[in-house]
Amino acid sequence: MVDAFMRMYIIQADVDEWGFPPTGWDFKYIPVYFALDRDGIPTGAMIDGGAWGDNIPVNMAPPLKAFFESIRG
Repeated sequence: MVDAFMRMYIIQADVDEWGFPPTGWDFKYIPVYFALDRDGIPTGAMIDGGAWGDNIPVNMAPPLKAFFESIRG
């Protein structure tokens, strides 16, 4: 998981407390990760818990790493 999150900034928001998701932040599974532009606007790239099954590191790390590498450019 450490390798998957390398060089990424992660912002945690509680969807119940903050009243999320705002328009454009649609998702089906939690956790969910959205790529944001420099102004904090979603780029459309996202990955959620549906990409890996059970929320355990061995399942989560490979698809998260691939996702973060794809948005890093």
